[in-house]
Amino acid sequence: MTIQKQILAVLLLAGSTCVVHAGDVSVNMPGISVKAQDNGGKANVQMPGVSVNAAQGNGNGAGAGKQAGRADGGRIMGNDMSKSTQCNGQPVSIQGNGNQISLSGVCPQVSVNGNENQITIEQLGKVQVVGNDNQVKWAQGLNGAKPQVQSSGNDNQISRQ
Repeated sequence: MTIQKQILAVLLLAGSTCVVHAGDVSVNMPGISVKAQDNGGKANVQMPGVSVNAAQGNGNGAGAGKQAGRADGGRIMGNDMSKSTQCNGQPVSIQGNGNQISLSGVCPQVSVNGNENQITIEQLGKVQVVGNDNQVKWAQGLNGAKPQVQSSGNDNQISRQ
């Protein structure tokens, strides 16, 4: 995947609109810093809630770089992360692929959008999963009730641990 496609995917994942041009990367969007070197195949993108360092691969995915994600206002975005965080009674949105996320405390609503994520939740009220091969395990339902579950995709597993 080219650097431009990686950057575009990250910006779209963040729910933003942007303009990306071939060659040297040009992103037209307020609040985003983009540094790219066409000759070196490297890019660095920073914006609120997302930090990406990408290196252009050899066409087979090698050297493609990984998105470094963090929680920011209840949003966890990125790929191939291992992260523990607290819900603090707030909704949490997880976007990405191949993540291992542990949520502690009261989580009234959790949404997962991506593939092959493993999510553990201490106290859950409602979960929505969109994608494939996701595994969501919860320890307790809020107020002793079983959590509400919505799932679309293939081979998602949502169960009590």
